[in-house]
Amino acid sequence: MNARAVVLLWALCGMAHADDAAQREALKQQRTAIEAQHAQREEACRKQFVVTPCLEKVRVDKQEALEGVRIQELALEEAQRRQRAEAQAQRVADKAKEAQARDNTPVAAPKVPKAPQVRAAKVAKPAVPKASAPDRSAAEKRDREAFEARQREIQAHRQAVIKRNEERAARKPPKPLPVTGSGVARP
Repeated sequence: MNARAVVLLWALCGMAHADDAAQREALKQQRTAIEAQHAQREEACRKQFVVTPCLEKVRVDKQEALEGVRIQELALEEAQRRQRAEAQAQRVADKAKEAQARDNTPVAAPKVPKAPQVRAAKVAKPAVPKASAPDRSAAEKRDREAFEARQREIQAHRQAVIKRNEERAARKPPKPLPVTGSGVARP
């Protein structure tokens, strides 16, 4: 029965594909006819004295005619996409049925993940022993000295910036550029 359904579906897709090919060919012929008609009308326009308005009208007419063909092409493509999606869904359903028939057992409950056991093992591990009191005091002293050194560097930088800004302020401002009386540069 399952093989019959697949063959029937394949045959229907083949017939639909043949119809689609015929429709595509008809749309292609329509497009070619519109293009040929447009070329003839454009040639007739070029023989007139006032060419631009005539060419504009021919262009607009061509766009309107091609829009109808384009809408039909889009509808055809959408139908083909739907057919392919339905065929894919059918194939997936068939494979699932075959797999279930092969196993002939209901879907088993998912296995319990091992992550909780790993977490429990991590929790059960004793924490890293804390450093002894002398080690902690030495580490704290190092950290404190590093902090104080960094604070001294920051303070020295601030002082350098203040000094540099004061020196800039103490300098005489530059003289302005000379202004010419007529506004025209002299040679």
